[in-house]
Amino acid sequence: MKKKVMGVMAAVPAAVLGTAAIRTALMKAKPAGERPACSRNETELERMGHDFARMIQVKTYSWQSEKDNEAFEKLHAVIDDLFPLVHEKLEKTVLEDEVLLYHWKGKHAGKAVIITGHQDVVPVEGQNWSYPPFAGEIHEGKIYGRGVNDDKCNIFTQLAACESLLKKEFVPDSDIWFVYGTNEECSGPSAVHAIAWLKEHGVAAACAWDEGGAVVDKAMAGMDRPYAVIGITEKGYADVKFTAAGEGGHSSAPKAETTMTRLADFMHDVNHAHLFECSFTPHVRAMFENMAPSFGYGMRFLFGNLWLTEGLLTKLMPKISNQGAALLGTTVCFTEMKGSDATNVIPTEASVVANVRTGYTQGLDASLAILKQKADQYGLKMEVLSSREASPVTPTDTKVYAYLCRCIHHQFPDCGVSPYVMMGGTDNRHYADMTPDCLRFYPLRLSSAQLGTMHSPDENVDLSSLSDCIDFYAYFIENWKAEYGSEAV
Repeated sequence: MKKKVMGVMAAVPAAVLGTAAIRTALMKAKPAGERPACSRNETELERMGHDFARMIQVKTYSWQSEKDNEAFEKLHAVIDDLFPLVHEKLEKTVLEDEVLLYHWKGKHAGKAVIITGHQDVVPVEGQNWSYPPFAGEIHEGKIYGRGVNDDKCNIFTQLAACESLLKKEFVPDSDIWFVYGTNEECSGPSAVHAIAWLKEHGVAAACAWDEGGAVVDKAMAGMDRPYAVIGITEKGYADVKFTAAGEGGHSSAPKAETTMTRLADFMHDVNHAHLFECSFTPHVRAMFENMAPSFGYGMRFLFGNLWLTEGLLTKLMPKISNQGAALLGTTVCFTEMKGSDATNVIPTEASVVANVRTGYTQGLDASLAILKQKADQYGLKMEVLSSREASPVTPTDTKVYAYLCRCIHHQFPDCGVSPYVMMGGTDNRHYADMTPDCLRFYPLRLSSAQLGTMHSPDENVDLSSLSDCIDFYAYFIENWKAEYGSEAV
């Protein structure tokens, strides 16, 4: 990359380069503050970890259709026991699909704060864990288990914060609703059901806050501090099936082209043909401009002078980084394949399924049309199994967003703050029907390695990070003012 960058920069007039160099030299982030000491001692952290482990020990797999509710009911009983004041003081509602809602009445009527999470977790079958995935074991200051950071940590820390405030007889300025779905991991309807119930009961939302970005150590290579990244939008989504039909036969005398080889050629073509446009959309540009001052000089030059370097980065980023490609445009990942049921039979019909995440330059319809054109070249049938457009972009010029940033700076003074684009999906997208201020943020410190354990073996989080997370939720709720809404700052 360095040689390519130098080659392109050599063609830029010296005066332009000089201007960019001066801007880069002046573009330095304010010195980072000190990371605060953990508010809990080792004994308190251990006790907190063992409490949290009780929630991890309940295996609440995602579900959409008819299934036994026993696991979710067991989790509800654990929550009631862990947080007796929440159980006593807050109004609890359980919907038919085991969605759990708590209503904390505030001092003032009006728009409520909705804080959400999900009770369900993804399966662990076929994964090789160092510790039992549903034990919640603690090792060297970390708790391990499925759901410790996706997403039972949010339920635990939110309600722990609420419990601590109730002990002080605190009353929030606005109504607070805690809403916990049961099938987020399989894109199920539990959040939609919860929203319908809230609307039926006259709840208006000032903001909806869900999982999303975290406080990430070295969010990108070359940064001089951790970054708290707030998800302001989610890419579009589609599951698409491609089917090849043709002559079957015995595998002992195969033709050069079969249904399987056509699919293989198609997949190779899609993966290497650069079918989709890449561009720095306004929200992607805002992310890099926010982060630029915290990079070393070279990266600061590139991302702090997008007026000069955007064209170059648009071409290079997708080639050198999977994350870069995902930020700038539509991506396609083939995830399932079906051929013959016998090892010696050429299938008359074979299929693959692709997971498509659509960008903002080309939305769902445009991206699918490009894939349809490519599928037609190989004589394939294309079927869209499920799809949704990208979520609306959360405005960053509102009192709500500014307040969240102030809370981050107060509780995590050693960190930078930036908006970012969510590659994955959350239930938060549904709440755009209730408020434009949809916030996607875990107040949870995670290393890059810990981020990589989501949905993977050895999912873990530091006990001190859970402690900080509890304190963050408590600070946010305690200092929230009813006057905050969606109007601009």
